[in-house]
Amino acid sequence: MNHAIFVVKVIKNPVHLIFNDNQTIEIKVQFSVPQPNTSKNELTLILWGDYRDNFLKYYKVQDYLIIEGIITLKGYKDEGNEVRVIVKRLYPFLLV
Repeated sequence: MNHAIFVVKVIKNPVHLIFNDNQTIEIKVQFSVPQPNTSKNELTLILWGDYRDNFLKYYKVQDYLIIEGIITLKGYKDEGNEVRVIVKRLYPFLLV
């Protein structure tokens, strides 16, 4: 199964996408704890519906989030794969 939970940091502003009258956003994030140089530290979140609206309303760059979703890969070759997560749940994460 490709279900996962991550703590991530938002690093770029969202990109708005429209496909067949469905509005989604893509957000670039990185893991909150840096991984070794051999692994990828960035991934893309895909949000729509209420999660998209809530993200645009309450979150900004440099915020930390707990995300729950489904992992997908864009591309067929190992070098060109972009990791994407289709977000099913989104929570704020506070560092004190």
